[in-house]
Amino acid sequence: MNTDLFPETLLVEVSDGRIFTTSLKVAEFSKKRHAEVLRAIETKLKALPAEFSQRNFASAEYLDRQKKPRHMCEMTEEGFALTMMGFTGKEAVTWQVGFIEAFLEMRRQLAALKEREAAALYVLRPRWKVIVEHPDYKRAALAALTGHKSPASITACRRRMREVGLLDG
Repeated sequence: MNTDLFPETLLVEVSDGRIFTTSLKVAEFSKKRHAEVLRAIETKLKALPAEFSQRNFASAEYLDRQKKPRHMCEMTEEGFALTMMGFTGKEAVTWQVGFIEAFLEMRRQLAALKEREAAALYVLRPRWKVIVEHPDYKRAALAALTGHKSPASITACRRRMREVGLLDG
């Protein structure tokens, strides 16, 4: 697995909570021409359902050495697996495993970050933990458990908790 900490050499990236890699990184790491990787992606995209394509592939641009914008593709782990698993051979399997491990590690890091953030919020707002642990409880029951003065304050807490990502919409 790539343990290099410099962003330009990482196999996967995170943006807005979305973990992805790019066709450029796949080409570089697999020692294939970028055009060949893009061709493999385009071939798969033609056969995929539109919903899967939209969820797992995104068109993007990068600047080449002459600072000209060029096409590349961002893909989720599922998009990567579907497209790149078509490359065969011992070396291809080695780099495929490297990418899969990079995706897994990034997921672990994001989960650990979310746990640390939640723990910090629970220190600041200890009553919130009870609300998260009992999402199906009625407001009056939660108010009694947490010491809130009214069920309306539970509603306000739930709204704030959704805003910071502790509760689902």
